[in-house]
Amino acid sequence: MMIMSAADSTFFTLNEVATAIWQAADGKTPLADIVAHHVCPSFDVTVAQAQADAEQFVSDLSQHGILIVADHPLRELPAEEVHK
Repeated sequence: MMIMSAADSTFFTLNEVATAIWQAADGKTPLADIVAHHVCPSFDVTVAQAQADAEQFVSDLSQHGILIVADHPLRELPAEEVHK
């Protein structure tokens, strides 16, 4: 999978683990849960290593404006606010 930053046109080519994280990132599920439920069961990696790699991946995407990192789940906007 490839994704691109609309802010600076940086391309990211995602490996299978990064793709699993990207697809599970829904704004509600904590990164630790994504690692525990999507990464570790599917790939031969320890929780500690998967968490460290996931945090680095998310940080990289965040620095390019592709993901927003939050301490709490993002709230869903009413439909009328989304279309403003």
